[in-house]
Amino acid sequence: MVEVYNNQGVIAISDALIEKWQAAANLAFPMALANPAHGGGPLPELDLVEISIVDDPTIDQVHRDFMDIPGATDVITFAHGEIVISAETAQSYGAEYGNAFERELMLYLIHGLLHLSGHEDTDPAERAAMEKVQFEILEAVWC
Repeated sequence: MVEVYNNQGVIAISDALIEKWQAAANLAFPMALANPAHGGGPLPELDLVEISIVDDPTIDQVHRDFMDIPGATDVITFAHGEIVISAETAQSYGAEYGNAFERELMLYLIHGLLHLSGHEDTDPAERAAMEKVQFEILEAVWC
């Protein structure tokens, strides 16, 4: 099961949109399970995945604290079943890539689920394989 929480106040996000992301994420969850990589990740063992939508300063701090990398990023995934997503980064990247904010953030949510299913994106070939699955799931769960 996936639960989505809005933990930022920079970008207005309605409860209805949170519910829409959560419903789509719960559809994406079994699809991520069905598309493991590297023997799978911790996703099959997780009863709950929590998605925290935060602002850029918060994700910057998480990035520094847990990865020793300064600066905001789009999504950070923790093996214990937590995915942290920056609403501000989703908004700016969405505009850059021609995606609506809502769709861009959903893409990050799916990206995090795929990390929990064993996918990695540091190697270009692995990133391409992950993105293929990611966009297939996005098209299936997000209209």
